[in-house]
Amino acid sequence: MQHYTRLAFVSPIPPEKTGIADYAAELLPELARHYEITVIVQQDVVGDHWVQANAPIRNGSWFRKNERNFDRVLYHFGNSPFHDHMFDLLAVIPGVVVLHDFYLSWPVWHRDEHGSDKDGWVRVLLQEHGWNTARARLAVTNRTDLVKVVNTYPCNLNVLQQALGVIVHSDFSRQLARQFYGDQAAEDWTIIPLLRQPPLQKNKVTARQNLGLSPNDFVVCSFGVLGPTKLNHHLLKAWLASPLATQSHCFLVFVGENDGGEYGQVLLKTIARSVAKDRILITGWTSNETYQDWLVAADMAVQLRTLSRGETSAAVLDCMNYGLPLIANAHGSIDELPVDVLCLLPDVFSDSQLTEAITALYHEQSGLNKLSTNAMAYIRTQHSPRFCADQYSEAIETAYSKAEQTIYGLSQQLPQISPSLSINEYLHFANALAANFPPAPRIRQLLLDVSAIVSSDLKSGIERVVRAILDRLVESPPEGWVVVPVYATNDQQGYRNARQFMCRFLDIRADWAEDSPVQVWQGDVFWGLDYHPYVVPAQESILNTWRNRGVRVYFVVYDLLPVLMAEAFPEGAKQGHHRWLQTITRMDGVLCISQSVADELYDWLQVFGDKRESPFSVYWFHLGADVDKSNPSFGLPIDAAQTLHSMTARPSFLMVGTIEPRKGYLQTLHAFDLLWAQGVDCNLVIVGKEGWKLVPGPQRYDIPKIVECLRTHPECGKHLFWLESSSDEYLEQIYTVSTCLIAASYGEGFGLPLIEAARHGLPLLVRDIPVFHEVTTGQAHFFADTRQPEVIAEAVIHWLAHYHKGQHLRSDTMPHLTWIQSVRNALDIVLGKSAPYVTWMPDGIRRYWGSDPRLHTEVGQTKGCSIKTSGIAGFLIYGPYERYEAGRYRIILKGEAERLTGNEILNLVCNHGEFRLSQVNLTACEPGQYHQEYDFNLDTTYDDLEFQIYVTEETDFIINELMIIDQKNEIPLILSA
Repeated sequence: MQHYTRLAFVSPIPPEKTGIADYAAELLPELARHYEITVIVQQDVVGDHWVQANAPIRNGSWFRKNERNFDRVLYHFGNSPFHDHMFDLLAVIPGVVVLHDFYLSWPVWHRDEHGSDKDGWVRVLLQEHGWNTARARLAVTNRTDLVKVVNTYPCNLNVLQQALGVIVHSDFSRQLARQFYGDQAAEDWTIIPLLRQPPLQKNKVTARQNLGLSPNDFVVCSFGVLGPTKLNHHLLKAWLASPLATQSHCFLVFVGENDGGEYGQVLLKTIARSVAKDRILITGWTSNETYQDWLVAADMAVQLRTLSRGETSAAVLDCMNYGLPLIANAHGSIDELPVDVLCLLPDVFSDSQLTEAITALYHEQSGLNKLSTNAMAYIRTQHSPRFCADQYSEAIETAYSKAEQTIYGLSQQLPQISPSLSINEYLHFANALAANFPPAPRIRQLLLDVSAIVSSDLKSGIERVVRAILDRLVESPPEGWVVVPVYATNDQQGYRNARQFMCRFLDIRADWAEDSPVQVWQGDVFWGLDYHPYVVPAQESILNTWRNRGVRVYFVVYDLLPVLMAEAFPEGAKQGHHRWLQTITRMDGVLCISQSVADELYDWLQVFGDKRESPFSVYWFHLGADVDKSNPSFGLPIDAAQTLHSMTARPSFLMVGTIEPRKGYLQTLHAFDLLWAQGVDCNLVIVGKEGWKLVPGPQRYDIPKIVECLRTHPECGKHLFWLESSSDEYLEQIYTVSTCLIAASYGEGFGLPLIEAARHGLPLLVRDIPVFHEVTTGQAHFFADTRQPEVIAEAVIHWLAHYHKGQHLRSDTMPHLTWIQSVRNALDIVLGKSAPYVTWMPDGIRRYWGSDPRLHTEVGQTKGCSIKTSGIAGFLIYGPYERYEAGRYRIILKGEAERLTGNEILNLVCNHGEFRLSQVNLTACEPGQYHQEYDFNLDTTYDDLEFQIYVTEETDFIINELMIIDQKNEIPLILSA
């Protein structure tokens, strides 16, 4: 007796009212030539006689308990609730999937709505398409919204990933897969035509008698459920415009159930108002026998379609199978049919084109006969059940053969391992499988690190940038990518999905959202969008693991100010920022928010960059200026109108930014004190909250003094206005009524208020620092970068003089980007479409800043990157206690010398300072820039080489940089600092 492979056939079966049930009943007898079949259903009654007589019928619960009795599983998925139960079965019992419809959104919605998978729809939408689709689903309040979302997103990715193989009925489904999931998504899918049994011979006269038609009637039919996507209204209009509408023997019949909404009502009203209202019929749902009678009785069929969801029209094939001359439009899979088997209209056609086609076939009997003959011949050869069943068997066996080499094959071998694995071993094994067998097809992930804003949104500069970029990416994700906001903490390894935060960010309900661990695979991109100096170093091992899997890792660098201007930041900020920079520069690249920051970072790399095997990429991009596109905050204080009115009473100078030492607020306040004392009638308006509230008092520098001045100043509420908690909405109005923006910061990474002000046409009065020249492109008035209040006061007076004459520089034409443009530029970087601004690799030269943390001081005062004498004798620098191989070296010392006495000494020592290798006196020079070079030899390797520079009480000297060059290497041209 021949042995057949055992196959579980999971599908609805007649009498279920779905075309897939009828299809399954036609396929089963022929497929039984290849397999011993058990039919798995979730229905109370199976009415098909062949199934009742030839196949065991079981339900899903039985199947779960007896899955190992089967060698193969075949699932038939369609876009209706008849397939609800299959999702859970496929998740635990893999098999080959027949995708009758590319879209599976209706059953996914149905499972959500009716409780078998509560909130499953929003989770699927989020996984496949991102947060904008999740927001759209949660905004559904009516049938129109529901249909729009359901018809837009396929919701089939889980099914495709769990399938061992995929069978579709047309290449159109593969085109949709490539459209949604990438070019490689459907490369191993099998196309098997939708089979059709040769129809039973039926007499046309008898069929017409059954339907109440006369032998001489000319009947045009359209088959299938009516609805907007079937374009029934176009057929109705075209038929009414044809000669057939005035012929008493011509009928138009819609064989199917009418749409239950407004669309169906409009059709009925149009029919009732027409001259042929008694000859136009909508049948409603029909039995198979009646459906077949219409196929036999009709003289012509018209099948139209738009917004196909990847399904193959069974009605089109039925018409051709019965030799019914057919008019159709070239939409979806219909466009794949040969041109000689039907009258094919363009995908997008006019009503007049359809009217002409109906009229032409009505008048040309030979044309009808030719289409009938060609269509039947095509169906007999390409869609016969036996031909299709043979292809099914081949596709199933091929899929299972390939699956043996995948995670499925490994899982099948696990029960045979002896001794069996422990629970911990299973967990490690599962993690290894997840890491090494990515799901396919797969949408690449753009992982956005928002760790800081998740824990605390300070709504200041960086947070505004993060919100703006996040908002743009949610609204318009890059094609082929899903945007995944993530976060981590510094006390737990690993990143998590920031779903609870995103629900707050988008103002949607969050009871469905779980902050689950992040999974990554090759081709994903991690973008460190937020700034969190403690989290990133704590997660370095995770990021390195991801890079080893093929994930590219980038970070945004907003500035290097805690390192370059440490004296203006709290204790520990420099060390934390330095550690953060060391971590991120061991990754793939950084996006600096200005060219100035990119240059500063490159200089930092030259001194502190670690050894690496491949170049490190440094990019830069500019920020956007449109506040309304940055997920803005709203709300106005009760005194907003009065404040805005006061600002228009006289010239108002605006400053925007958190109250911090580096922002230059105290200098500006003192400058305006001078102006008001001179009788200059102008306002100073400060928008920004008090910063560093949690920092210990002594480390807040001048913040308390600034705050006290702002709260108690005699001009407060008259000429001085401090708006501590301004919403973005309020800030926009403040920009509108201000006269000029003052940017007095000693250092910035970009200066977002500059471009926001320029967007409102606000003139600019700014400090003379490189980044402000870059951002303003010179379209601003600059004042000297000193700390004297008089400098700003004089600049204001000078500016007002030009302003009153209309001769001040304007910012109207200053170039600035929208957030859409800014994010597009940044995306081109992280997605690999832009070349780096500069790449960095170690050049073998050891560099040390004067304030370098690897060096130490007895008597020096650090400022920025430099160290300065203090009028006390002792070691200005000593260190770094590093290993140097034997060889010849050159020391280059760069700085600024106001006075060298000749008694300053450079020592080279080792053995914890106990053994002096060499000693030289620093060369005296004229006041100004200092650049001297000294050579030394090492006859052996030293593990703790130390450089000491001794200065006297009279020495006035600044060290900017110390360089040590191995003379074995070629010495490059070195420019003075």
